[in-house]
Amino acid sequence: MNLSFKKSLVLLLVFFAGSLSAKDLKFDESIALENGTSVAYRNHAVFAPVSFSLYAVGFYVNGDETDNMKLKNLDKPMAIQLVSLYRWLKLKKLMGELRRGFSYGMDHDKKFLATIHTRISYFVDLLMGTGNRNMGKYQRVTFFYQPGKGTSVSYDGKILGVVPGYDFKKALFGIWLNNNCANDELRNKMIKIKKKK
Repeated sequence: MNLSFKKSLVLLLVFFAGSLSAKDLKFDESIALENGTSVAYRNHAVFAPVSFSLYAVGFYVNGDETDNMKLKNLDKPMAIQLVSLYRWLKLKKLMGELRRGFSYGMDHDKKFLATIHTRISYFVDLLMGTGNRNMGKYQRVTFFYQPGKGTSVSYDGKILGVVPGYDFKKALFGIWLNNNCANDELRNKMIKIKKKK
């Protein structure tokens, strides 16, 4: 991973972090589909520099696949949910990091990224258009992909819009699942299947 990108992520985390705990964080057991079925919660991980937390990333997918690249390229329903663990997580800063993350999610393939550039901007505008400058503690942003429909973007349960395309899904989910993602540890934890108690 590019060292300057990694450093910027760490600086971002340190800048926004407070003495917060993720121990009270809970994810829904599943996300419902329109056909009456659902996508199951797999696991989550927390961006936590030193003893601080910024946001948690929850991963939803059915099945027992644990290969990160196969999951990234899987054309089946899945979701990623970001949960703020800070009272004033600046949405603009988060969106800036996600916009940069698309490049890492697709291994800096400029030709490919050019084909989804307009949709990336639309994706960012959906969230920036909420009128919220900050995400409050435990507020959630969910990216829910459904084949043939696209990726629904929601803020605290309210659907803001849908970004079409399996190609966009690969790039978006690649931010967290790609081999060249921002944080290998976080990726490996969120795709790990929890043992049944």
